[in-house]
Amino acid sequence: MKLIKNIAIVAAAGLFAVGCNNQKDNDTVLVKDSTTVVKTDASAAIKTDDFDMTKGKSTVVMEADVPAPVKTTFTTKYPKVTKAEWLSYEPTEWDEWTVDKKYYFVKYNDRGTEYYNWYDNDGKWVKSSTKVTGDPKLPDAVNKTINEKFPGYTIDEIDKENDNDRDMYEVKLVNGDKKAKLKILMNGEIFKQKLKD
Repeated sequence: MKLIKNIAIVAAAGLFAVGCNNQKDNDTVLVKDSTTVVKTDASAAIKTDDFDMTKGKSTVVMEADVPAPVKTTFTTKYPKVTKAEWLSYEPTEWDEWTVDKKYYFVKYNDRGTEYYNWYDNDGKWVKSSTKVTGDPKLPDAVNKTINEKFPGYTIDEIDKENDNDRDMYEVKLVNGDKKAKLKILMNGEIFKQKLKD
């Protein structure tokens, strides 16, 4: 009986290995949820920020699979960008977007700065964001809000976003084990926040 179990285990492992080896490199898909990025080529999972505001799923897609209106909107506005990485995004109820839609976003570099642009299926621009690095010069109203409402916290990461012609900063704050993720408008108003103790 023990021999039969061992044979079954070895056979199952062999089928798994064959299934993994049959996958082509260009079929590799990255899937991102709120905790991990998983490569379907059976490589090790990469841990990402487990304190993400969005709970939707991002999937790397080939440029040929991006809807024509989306590509046209992007390439018309950014004709000099030669290298771009496309992803599809399926939102959830937590996101501020309509949950029955699928979005596309593109990661690209423009004059040395990395950007992300989001588009709906019809090619309509939704928002853009970029990481703020170095010594950020946040507006006084944004600094005032952070200092007054989150004393003792330090800034961990900053993104600058433009969402429907509304500029804002997405700021991640830490204070020991406590974390806060804020979207702050230029006037210092907190547009959205998430806290973790």
